[in-house]
Amino acid sequence: MNYVIKTGSAFGECTYENEQVHFCANICAEEATWQLTVDFEEWEEDCYVFAPACAYDGNRIQQVNRIYPPMYLQSEMGEKAQPIMLKGIPALNVDGSGKIEVTAGDMSVPCVGIFFKHSKQAFFLFTEQAIKEKNIGFGIEKGKITVQYPTMRGLAYRYVLPPEPNADKGVAVQFGEELSSKLYVRVFPCEDISEFFDIFHDNRKILMRSERPENGYTQELWDVMEAHFNDHNWSGKYIGNNPFEKWQCGWCGGAMSTYPLYLKGNEQTKTRAIQTIDWLVAHVAPTGFFYGQIYNGEIEDDSYYHTLKRNGIEKTEYLAMKDSHLVRKSGDVLLFLYKHFECMPVKKEWEDAAKSCADAFVTLFKKYGTFGQFVNIETGEMQVALSCAGASAVGGLVRSFEYFKDEKYLDVAKQACEYYYQNFVAQGVTSGGPGEILTAPDSESSYAMVESCVLLYEATKEEKWLQYAKDSANLFSSWVMTYAYQFPKGCEFEIQKINTTGSVFANVQNKHSAPGICTFSGDTLYRLYRYTKDERYLELIKDIAYFIPQCVSTPQKPIYDWDHKHGDEEGRLPDGYICERVNTSDWEMQGCIGGVFKVSCWCETSLVLSFVELMHLPEMVQAEDK
Repeated sequence: MNYVIKTGSAFGECTYENEQVHFCANICAEEATWQLTVDFEEWEEDCYVFAPACAYDGNRIQQVNRIYPPMYLQSEMGEKAQPIMLKGIPALNVDGSGKIEVTAGDMSVPCVGIFFKHSKQAFFLFTEQAIKEKNIGFGIEKGKITVQYPTMRGLAYRYVLPPEPNADKGVAVQFGEELSSKLYVRVFPCEDISEFFDIFHDNRKILMRSERPENGYTQELWDVMEAHFNDHNWSGKYIGNNPFEKWQCGWCGGAMSTYPLYLKGNEQTKTRAIQTIDWLVAHVAPTGFFYGQIYNGEIEDDSYYHTLKRNGIEKTEYLAMKDSHLVRKSGDVLLFLYKHFECMPVKKEWEDAAKSCADAFVTLFKKYGTFGQFVNIETGEMQVALSCAGASAVGGLVRSFEYFKDEKYLDVAKQACEYYYQNFVAQGVTSGGPGEILTAPDSESSYAMVESCVLLYEATKEEKWLQYAKDSANLFSSWVMTYAYQFPKGCEFEIQKINTTGSVFANVQNKHSAPGICTFSGDTLYRLYRYTKDERYLELIKDIAYFIPQCVSTPQKPIYDWDHKHGDEEGRLPDGYICERVNTSDWEMQGCIGGVFKVSCWCETSLVLSFVELMHLPEMVQAEDK
């Protein structure tokens, strides 16, 4: 691999030696900048471009203008739908032209990687987060990587707003002032994408790493969480999400949180958990899938619609076919039903509902060769096929085989897992897990593949599924932060001393990390560690699990929203609330970095799952090696 490293600045002398970028100012300036470029002499047009939690295969996906949350138009749906994502997300064009401009805060670790498929080489560049309290920036384009000190994007990505031009400023320097920052370049022989992510997983903490937070899983915290679910999430009929007027199964925790709440909860909580499963199985569609959304007792579909004003007339427009169902919801529920069966007194109607859902996935796969992303819940017709959203259904079918002893479930699980591995994991891009990101790359579908591959291995003892689980876990590791981000002074997370090591980025559209995996404890990462003896998987799940308790608003450590000052009671999140935002990016504007809004969300399910699935394991609770 031939490349040339150059440095430059109009404000002084910039050099790169001994793995450090060194700058010396030759003038006084309020907005000084300098940069390092890597020019590749032999660029491959189909090389894989990577920035952790930020760009997968360069995000080379067609972009569309859409109101948030985005959804497909009817003309974009069907068996042969093409991948699309929201306009403005930092990305290369489909043909590889264009430029990605991001900051270190947009990434799980400040890094750019390139896999050259023909020369079989992997290139990685790692930097620190910031210079003089401003994030370092990255430009990625055909044949070149630019590292900016600090970031100087031409266009800054903005949530629900058009990209902002000239949003960044340089740093103030005095004449003769010297500044240095570490920058590591590593090149490896590499056969394929799976090896590329194995190499990345091995090196993700090579420069930016921090000790993980202390273990915060106390009985006092459990008591806060249990009271929260009973006080805020109990509708009178089911334990749902907050606000509980809207029932949503799967994805964000409906019929998932009830498993840990039953296992560790008091008698009232156990009774309510059983009633929640009763509610779930009473709302099964003719196809066998579970209705994904019920609002004030009325069944709704999983499409998004917007009320627009045109010529003074309000018009509600569906941006997807009516009766859409995000298959991930039924996949999650099917997987979790069997967890409930292991600890609850099982009713026949529960078993019937599980079998009907498993049969629905078998029928869907046999007809289309995939589970897709959205289907018509009443008819089973495929609406959007090209997605990894159904990955959790693979695990659900494995559990169905184990429970009902019917080989057809295992056969389809194997075929579906092979399809998802070859078409997504092996290509280095999983997508479609969240229901509001079109087919943008995401972390949730990559973890669902870990879950399902481990379950397949446990059911069959076939080494192939263990290898697929490892490859999926290595890909998933790229979404997890490796270090304690330095937040702006005075923001809530800086005041609370939140250590971001182990927070998990959601997707390339919603550019925040979050407390936990949506929506799992990650216990299969622990089991993967036990099967492989690979300490990286134990380190990964410990980082993820230990991060979450920091983000809970409690009587001892209340958290305040970004619309109020710290300590203002009007801005205090109620006890047990966790907001999904861990903003290190300025995608919601600079003032939202290190802040949250007042919301209760799926992260609470990940926390209570971690209590019961992880915190009894010796390796998870033992004292840290310092």
